[in-house]
Amino acid sequence: MNIRQLEAFRTTMMVGTVNGAADLLGLSQPSVSRLIAELEKELGVTLFNRAAGRLVPTPEGRMIHEQVENTFRAYQRIGELAADVRRLRVGSISIACMPALGITFLPAVMARFCEAHPDVDISLDVQSSTKVEDWIATERIDLGLAEVPYDREDLSVDEFCNVPYYAVMKKGDQLGQKSMLSPADFVGRAFISTTAHYQARPHVDRLFESRDIHRVMRIDTSFSHATCELAALGVGVGFIDPFSVHGYLDRVDVRLVDPCITFRVGLLYPRSRPLSKVGRTFVSFMKECRDRWLAEVAAACRPHV
Repeated sequence: MNIRQLEAFRTTMMVGTVNGAADLLGLSQPSVSRLIAELEKELGVTLFNRAAGRLVPTPEGRMIHEQVENTFRAYQRIGELAADVRRLRVGSISIACMPALGITFLPAVMARFCEAHPDVDISLDVQSSTKVEDWIATERIDLGLAEVPYDREDLSVDEFCNVPYYAVMKKGDQLGQKSMLSPADFVGRAFISTTAHYQARPHVDRLFESRDIHRVMRIDTSFSHATCELAALGVGVGFIDPFSVHGYLDRVDVRLVDPCITFRVGLLYPRSRPLSKVGRTFVSFMKECRDRWLAEVAAACRPHV
């Protein structure tokens, strides 16, 4: 039994004659008759009674026709689904992301993506980088954003960004008079530091300790956006990634520091499960938004006149 036999039977049932079915299918009348005869032989069921030159469906033929119609509707649904997939009218993606990119950056990406593809479902979990890695390795999610470096062989990684941390301070702070800062500029300044689980923390501490520079270690915070808020309120200065500070550019000044400390983030995927078209399209939206945000933060590094 094959699809051509079923198609010949179905079309004959629709139009009532073999000649009519042959015209619709672009076949000869003998070809349609042969396909129906082959189907009857394979099924062991008489599908039509032949009387006075006409084909009259048998009760068994009508029952089988009902199932054939279900089959063709299923074929049609497969085609429609494939078209929806191609046009991103259906699908879903699950994402886990470290807080620095999960609080403001990814929601901004999601807003633009959902506007362009309103029928795609998205789930977002904001988690630590370590948990993001674990979830990717166990295929709990489709896509992850986590800070690197890490030592994992059970997931696939593409670089998402490798950019400098910025010094962040209250708008109008005297440090903002310089276009580039050095560690010496922070002598005696109240410093807002990230907690020890941040990968940047030991690098920042070594930057100052190796130069015997004393900061006033006033506040530790485990949340990068809290660093921005505290800096905006004038509590102190800190080092921050460009994604966290982007939404604060109207309230804070940002400056590069030489030597710089880099913020590296990887795009993580399950090793044995490639991204779907929905996932690949979402990544392209992320990269477009990333480039725009990084350019806007870099443009904000202008000294006070």
